[in-house]
Formats: sequence, C-alpha cells, structure tokens
Amino acid sequence: MSEREAAEGPPIPPAPPAGPGPGAGSAGADSAAPGPVRLDAFAPGGRVYQAARDLYVSEGHHVRPAGPLAVVEPVLPTDEAAAEVFVGRGTERREVLAVLDPAHGATGMIVASSVAGLAGIGKTALARSCAAEAVGRGWYAGGAVFVDLNGYARDPADQVMPEHVFAPMLHALGFRGRPADSPAGQAAQYHRMLADLAAEGRPVLLVLDNASSTAQIADLMPRSRAHRTLITSRHTLVTRGSRTLELGALSPAGARALVEEQLEFLSPGGTRTRQDATGTERLCRLCGHLPLALHIATALLARDPDLTPSELADELARARHKLDVLDDGERAVRAAFELSYRRLTPQQARMFRLLPVNPGPHIATDAVARLVDLPDDRAVGLIRELARAHVVERVGNGVWRQHDLMRAYAIELLGRHGDNQGAASNRLIEHYISLAADAMSALHGEGPTPSFATVEAALAWCDREHPNLQAATSMAATFGDDDGALRIQETLVAVYAHRGQTAEWEAAARTAVRFAREAKDHPGRSRALHQVMVALERGGRQDEAMEAAGVLLRFQQVVIEAASLAEHPLDCQRLLQHAVAAVAESGRLLGEREDRLLHTRRTDIARVANARHLDETFREIGPRAPRRPAGPDTEDIPGEDCRGTGPRAPRHPAGPDTEDIPGEDCRGTGPRAPRHPAGPDTEDIPGEDCRGTGPRPPRRPPEPAAEEEVPDVALEATRWAREALERLSEHSPGVAHSVAGAAPAQMAARRALSLIPEDLRPEDADDWRGVCALLARFAAARLAGGPMSRDAGRLAQRDWSWGVLPHVASTYEIAVQAYRRVNDAAAQVRLYTDLAEESFQSGAYPLAAKYRLAAAGIAEAMGDEEGQGEALSAAAHAHLLLANHEEAARFAERAFPLLTAAKRPGPAGRALTTLANAHYSLNLPARALSAALGAEALTASAGDLPGRTAALLVLGLAQRATDRAKDSSASWRTALHIARTLDDPYLTPSTESFLKSVGHLRG
Repeated sequence: MSEREAAEGPPIPPAPPAGPGPGAGSAGADSAAPGPVRLDAFAPGGRVYQAARDLYVSEGHHVRPAGPLAVVEPVLPTDEAAAEVFVGRGTERREVLAVLDPAHGATGMIVASSVAGLAGIGKTALARSCAAEAVGRGWYAGGAVFVDLNGYARDPADQVMPEHVFAPMLHALGFRGRPADSPAGQAAQYHRMLADLAAEGRPVLLVLDNASSTAQIADLMPRSRAHRTLITSRHTLVTRGSRTLELGALSPAGARALVEEQLEFLSPGGTRTRQDATGTERLCRLCGHLPLALHIATALLARDPDLTPSELADELARARHKLDVLDDGERAVRAAFELSYRRLTPQQARMFRLLPVNPGPHIATDAVARLVDLPDDRAVGLIRELARAHVVERVGNGVWRQHDLMRAYAIELLGRHGDNQGAASNRLIEHYISLAADAMSALHGEGPTPSFATVEAALAWCDREHPNLQAATSMAATFGDDDGALRIQETLVAVYAHRGQTAEWEAAARTAVRFAREAKDHPGRSRALHQVMVALERGGRQDEAMEAAGVLLRFQQVVIEAASLAEHPLDCQRLLQHAVAAVAESGRLLGEREDRLLHTRRTDIARVANARHLDETFREIGPRAPRRPAGPDTEDIPGEDCRGTGPRAPRHPAGPDTEDIPGEDCRGTGPRAPRHPAGPDTEDIPGEDCRGTGPRPPRRPPEPAAEEEVPDVALEATRWAREALERLSEHSPGVAHSVAGAAPAQMAARRALSLIPEDLRPEDADDWRGVCALLARFAAARLAGGPMSRDAGRLAQRDWSWGVLPHVASTYEIAVQAYRRVNDAAAQVRLYTDLAEESFQSGAYPLAAKYRLAAAGIAEAMGDEEGQGEALSAAAHAHLLLANHEEAARFAERAFPLLTAAKRPGPAGRALTTLANAHYSLNLPARALSAALGAEALTASAGDLPGRTAALLVLGLAQRATDRAKDSSASWRTALHIARTLDDPYLTPSTESFLKSVGHLRG
C-alpha cells in the first residue's frame, strides 16, 4: 500500500455489539445494524487480469453474454423435424396430444416433469415429439415456438426469465411493430398479440422447456384458453390451471422396445437383441431404463456390429461400479457417456471435447469445421459420426447441439485433456467475424457477397446464428479481442436497424460503443454513437436523440486529435473524413443549439488539415459566422479577422517570465508585440483591443520578425493571476491559508477571471490557457492548507474543515470557470477531483459528494464513462458516510455498470461494497448479500486486498443478517487474515476493531 493510500485510509467506524441483524424483531436498522464499513474510495482499484486464451472451460463456461440468451425456435412439423425414434411413451403422448388439441375443452396447459428430479428421462423429447405432431396436424395457425429456459444452470444468473423472452418471442410470432423499450411494455405487447390471435381464431402453442420455477413461466402464460402451453421441468411445478404429467423411467418393455427400434433405425436387419434377449434386458436395467442412456447404448451397438448386448452390459456394469458415489440415474447416464466416448476415434473425440468452446446453444457445420481446423467435408463426416453415436443431436439442416448433460461431460474432458482451446476459440471467432462482415455488406446493399447472395439469405443466417453471435461478442471481449467483438456487434446493430427494431438497435449500439472504447477504435466508437443517435431518432425519442447527437459531436474532438497524431497522411485523411461526416450528422439534429461547438469542430478539422497539408476539402467546412460585420478590407477574405491573412510570425523561445508557468509553451507570458499601438481610447479599458466597437484602423500587414500576437487583455489577465500567487506567498503559511490572509489574492484571481471572455472563440482559446494554468496553481496552493492543518492537530483541522475549506472551494470554482471558458473539460474534472479528495480527507463529506458529482457530470458530457463511474462511486461513498443511504445506493448503482464496462474490476467491486453497505443500513439484507458477494469476487479478481477486506466485512454482516452464521464467520476470518498479512497501519487495527465490535474477536 502506498503512503498516499495509507494516509487517505479513513477509519472503519465502530459497530455496536453483535445482535439480531436487520429484519430480526422490530428493531430498526439504526439500532440493529453496525455502521457502514469505510472504504478508501480514492485508492487505485488494483490490476485488471485478462483471461488467458487457454483458460479451461468450466461447467459454468468461461464466457457468457451480458444476460441470459433466450433462443426462441419455431416448432417444425413431424415430417420436417429431425428423424428420431420415439417409443415407450404411447400413453403419455396420447395424454399430451389430447390437451394440445385446440378443440379440447379442458385447460390449455400441461406440465411434464420427472420423478425425483431425474435428468435424461425424456421430457424434452416427449415435448418436441408432441409439439411436432400437433403442428403437423395443423392445429396452430398462430404459430408454435420452443424456448429453453435453462432453469437448471449452475449459475442462477444464466436462467432465462420472462423479461429475456418477450422481445424474441414477439419476433418469432411475427410481431410487425417496434418492441417496447421496457420489459413491462414488451409484456403488454406480447399479451395483446396473443389476445388478438385468439380473437382471430389463430391459436398459438408455447413449448417452455427446462423450467425450474414458476417465476420463469408465470408471466409467459397466455391468458386465453385458445392457446396451449407445454412445460417441461425436472420437478413438479404447481401452476394454477395446469395438468401435471410425471414421467418416470420407461417400463422394462418400453425400454427394450426403444433399444430394438433404435437399433433397427441405425443398423437395419440386425437380430442381436432378439438373439440375446437376456443381455438386452440386463443392458436396459443397467441404463436405468432412462431414454438418454438407452439411446447412447444402442448407438454403441450400432457402431460395432460384433458387439453383443451382453458384452456391452458387462462393460457398462464395470463403468457403473467406478461411479458408485452417484445416484442410480446419474450413474447410469454417466457410465453410458464413458463407454460411448471410449469408442470414438481420436479425431472424433477431439471434436466432441472442443464443441463446448462454441459459446452459443447450437453450432452449424461450417463453424464446427473452423473449430477443429478441418476441411468442411471431413468435419461433416466427423459430426455425423458423433450424431450416430448419440453424443450430439441434429436440430436443423446442418445445425447441431449437445444435450446439457453431455456438454457438461465434454467440458470435464476438455479440462482433463488440455486441448488448445485458445487456437480453437480464435478460429471460431474469426469465422463469425468473417461471415458477420459478409452479412453486414449484404444488409447495406453492397450486392452479393461470397457467403450471401441476397439480403434475405443474410437475414436468415443472422436469425439462426443470433445467439451464437451474441455469445461470440462476449467471448471475444473476454479474451481481449475487443476489435473482433466490435465487428460482430456491428452486424447485430445492422440487423436491428434493417428491421427497425429501435429498442434492440439502441441497446446493441451502446454495447458497440463499449467494445469500440476498449479497442481504442475511434471511428468505430463514433459509428456506434451515431447508431445510438439514429436509433433514438427513429424511435421517436427526439430529446434523447439530440442528447446523443451532442455526445457524438463532442467525441469528434478525440477523432480529430487522433487524426493530428496519425503517422500516415491517408490515415489522417480517413479520420478527418469520418469527423466531417459525424459533425454533419450531429448538426442535422442539433441545428442552432450547438452552433458554437459545431463551428469549433469544423475549425479543428480545418486546422489539422492545414497542418498536414491535405487537400482543400477540409479547409472550409461549413459556414463560419463572422466575429463582426466585415469591413472593406476583410469582406473578400473568408474567415479572416483583424489578425491578418499572412503567415504568422515564428514564436520566440520562452523567456524568464514563462519558465514557472505550467501549461505554457514557447508563446511566453511576458509582454508581446501589440497588434497595433494601443491608443488612448483603449489602454484603460480592460478586455478591449483592436476588436473595439469604434472605427477601426486599417489592418496592418504582419511583421515578419514579430512574436506571435496575444490580445492585450490576456496579458493583463496574466498579470492579475500572477499577482494572486505572489500575494499568497507574501504571508507565512498559517496566515496564507486563512480566509483573511488569502482575501487579497482571491480578489486578484477574480479580476483575472473577469478578463477572460465568456463568449471566447475556439480559435482564441490558446491565448488564455496560461491564465487558466496560473489560476489552477493558485487554487492548488490554497488547497495545500489541508495537510498542514492535519499535521497541526485536531483544532486546526476543525478550523480548516469548517471555516477555510468552503472558501478554498470558491477559489477552485474560479479556476474551473476559467477552464470552462476555454472549453477544457478534462482540466475541470481534474480540479473538481482534487478538491473532492481533500474534502473527503478533511471529513467535509457534503463538499466531497458535491464536487464528485460535478466531476461526474462533466465526465459524462465528455463521454468518459470510466471517469464518470469513478466519480459516482466516490460520491456514493461520501453519502454513505453521511448516512444518506438511499443516495449512496442510487449513485453506487449508477457507478457499477460504468466501471464494469470499463473493465475496472477493483473500482467496480468497491462500488458494490458501498452498495452493500447502503442496502444493509436500509434493512435490505438479501440485496446487501448479493452486492457483497459480487464485491468480494471483483476485488479478489483485481488483486485489491484492501478493497476485498472491506467487501468481506460487509459480506459477513449480510450473511449474519440472513441466518448464515457459519458463512459470516468464514468471511470475517478471511478479512482478518488479509488485514494482518498486509500489516497496514490503518487497515489492520481498524479491521480488528470492527470485528471486536461485532463480537467476532474478543477484546
């Protein structure tokens, strides 16, 4: 920990003795809860660890998109669906079809669940088979759709909830309007559409697969009895108005029939099951009569014509014996997996292991070929062999998927064998990038591409691959390939734009902004900002569109600066061309509202073009408002004023008057050659020079040897700013840092500010930066009184915090206003941040919060999301220490996604720690627990040990309040261990004191 971090580390406030947590009894939060754990909000947030390409895929998977993927597929009729043997469920099938028949008068909902939560029992197969048959009979004119709710994902965050389903469900059912922006609006559209279809006599079938709770399905249920819903779950779901069909294992006869018919389908003409009836029955018994295990075992028989059922049963028995730790159902399925995998060839086994590297729910044959780095024809042969072995299944023409249990097994093998996942993921991402680029070219009307002959073909591919493309962007970003993520994301933006889905269009464009920022792709970020603007405009949100246009316009400063630094003239030209187009598009919406800034950007473009000797295209961009009515000597010279039209004289080296002025360059701050001799009418008028309002003398030609000219008023402002510094230094430190001692210097600083024109033209800003730098130095000199007062004792510190600091804040406002007039937003943020840090150290938390929020607002206007997030997080911390818990929670919730998007896990974790503190103090222990868990994980990943300590202390409080006493003790033990290991003079004793106050340590 650095000296500054240690010095800035405020104490962890004492907590009251341990007692019932929030929610226990009737005591309020104030009486039951310890005070907030204090966190050093201004310490560096730790390091960001980038995931390596060979990171093992875990069962939770190493990448996932920002939210769960809802893949809504149309249900195909039986004659078009993938061929599959489905036997042994005749009774259940008839019962389901009876309910699905629209003519049936009973309830329109049926839940197929498994006995004892068994996986692999055939719920999905039954649902798909019955749905395909119902569609084939023409029962559902309104459409039939299938969606996997992923209810049994290891991470609950991956479960698909109704709010994730509404928009894709609307699209799948043929909704022609624009989905609403909010989930509540989309839900209303969804139910209105179902009601309209019911009124038209066009029933709809919904197949909701793999649900684990009623929360996943309740809001999706149709309100009309005309529609039907088929739900599958591993557990019985109690749903109002539903009929429950509990599936057990197949009967012995049904299991044998499945093996015999599946073997006849895979290997026609065989007699092994009839010749070895005893072995077949034993094989079925060892498979637990579970359809998934039976299908795999039958596939093994089909692949080896010399293998008898008895021999396979012996192998299966040996495999089951190794898995005695599992229950019967799991043991049967796992044993079948192992036998099947052993019989794969090395190339087939490698393909099987690598398939989970694909981040989406299914994979096309061409993507499989890229994944395993084989020609298409060889990849097709291998994937078909895997399908025959029943370790993958075909879900469409050239599209494949793995059963979730099989996928988990493949992931385990992948980690065990050490396959080169990095190379495989690289190839896969490049494949998606290449096809996405072709699709975008087709959507933009650039004609046929190598992959897509028509726009319709490109859209069909995008629809099919949409979940894979979404997941691939997250995969690319996880591996640090933000450029690849951006290129794929831009295709999704193009699809939404083509269809006019403005809500999805805006959301995708904002994600593209984030990827472009991480990739340092300035034109890409500008394109994405433009797409945000247009999406809002097309969605009728004009005020927000204009705000987005302002963000786009302000960002062009970054693009233009990049152009000025570009090494190759062509790169500079391309960037300037991009900036010209972006400025024009911004101006289309902003009009006269941002005339000054529009002119500034056009001037900046022309300045860079002139400096780089580019063609005339960039040198006169848009109309330029004259500074004054043109006189006879100027009317034929566009853009010129009293400064002359010839080349400027070279600058002199800096003289002694400039060496102590930060921010100054060779322009100097000493007296400069006047543009013309000052007359009696101008010499006593501050702010006036040759631009006066009276009759003007003719413009003089420039002197070739003269120094570059600076307005006389700027020289006067410089003298006043210097005087402010000199008057402050005349006093001893104690007097200088008092309000009375600094008053004359403060008056001089205000005089300097008053001379800076409020309507300063952008091209004149450089003449005033020296004044701004001097005022910033003056403000910093006054702020130095804070550390001095803390060294002098508590009384001096109190006088500083209560009496002097507010006056120093007004000094900082002078410097901020100066920089505002020269349009330097970054300098304003730096000034406010310095003032807020000192306010925090001095215990002036209201001032700290005020100026952090001011910095956040400026950072937001600049498009600096990281700076905005850090400022909001610090403001939240200040509000927490003021016991403004609602405000603390509000600002922390705003800060967290900004810091997460900026890939700052340490600061993001600290924002969550503040949020957890606030929720705990508001008597919301469940929310506090969720935030604290996230905070601990993020600070741990960033190596931020002080931040992790604070997160663990809050986590322990939340765990204790939610009846997790053992977890609470474990969290506090870890926090104490880290604090003692660090042996920090602030953190270690403060942590021990806190843990004593909550009863974890004995005094």
